[in-house]
Amino acid sequence: MVSRGLDLALGRLKSLWAICYDVYVRFAAHDAWAISSHVALSVLLALFPFLIVVTSIASLIGTDEIAAQVVSLAFEGWPPALSGPLAGEITRVLTGRRLDLLTVGVVLLLWTSSSAVEAMRVALVRAYGVPDMRWWYWTRLQSIGFMLLGAVGMFLLAFAVVLWGPIWNTATAYIPDLGAATWNALAFRYISTSLFLMGGLMLAHLWLPPQRIPVLATLPGTFLTMLLWLVGAAVFGYWLSRWANYASTYAGLGSIMAVIFFLYINSVAFILGGELNAVLATRRRTREAREASEAEEQAGKEDVVSSKEETARDTSGSGRPARRNSKRNKAGS
Repeated sequence: MVSRGLDLALGRLKSLWAICYDVYVRFAAHDAWAISSHVALSVLLALFPFLIVVTSIASLIGTDEIAAQVVSLAFEGWPPALSGPLAGEITRVLTGRRLDLLTVGVVLLLWTSSSAVEAMRVALVRAYGVPDMRWWYWTRLQSIGFMLLGAVGMFLLAFAVVLWGPIWNTATAYIPDLGAATWNALAFRYISTSLFLMGGLMLAHLWLPPQRIPVLATLPGTFLTMLLWLVGAAVFGYWLSRWANYASTYAGLGSIMAVIFFLYINSVAFILGGELNAVLATRRRTREAREASEAEEQAGKEDVVSSKEETARDTSGSGRPARRNSKRNKAGS
């Protein structure tokens, strides 16, 4: 019994190792190291225009607190050494009313902020290995729509985070057993942000590549990306606080290079999620084809056996009268 369980565990480890190996081989074959740089720089270029769009929506409504929450949520999970200075500067710049969005500037903002989605689309198309034959203007419109959907979603998320505190305080005033409002507001913030990121990743896998895949098939890559994001943020943040000395290498550009490197790590994690989904889909198709072939082969063997049995029955049935007739002929002679 123990030996059987050990063999089963070793078999699963071998299968896991084979999957990891296939993911890395595909990652390297699709030039994902270079594509990760493209995605990281595109996200950095699109970050400010995207936040301008979201905070302008909040500012036009007249809710600067929601605009500040949007900026805070955008850097949720970033190492404090990176998110602190960036969030403070962005909040001071973007919380004012942006009436220039009512002019042609909105077109430039939408185009620039959607470039990050275009880079993610290119990465996923390479990861899944399916040629994209769609027209460029259609994919660009799709990217703009995806960006606007993300902007509205982040605005609603920030709105919910702002309202959650008063709602929870009111609830705990009537029902004290619900617990401390501060902890639960923080839990709501983390849970809602995680669900928002998970939903965005799943939509990216479902929407951006040319082929359509089942919703459940996006979950392995989504979970892998989120896990790598968490681990990468923790390790990179610890490294920044302990040993990193970007100023000695990049002088005044040290903080910018740290942001680019962090985005590069996140881009690698995003592409690895797509490669994992592609590997699992290929293995699933191979297994289904093998099972179908085995079933067809088994059905063919059963047909051969049944045909032999029918032939044998026909032969035995026709042979008896023939022997009786031969005996009668001998007796008559």
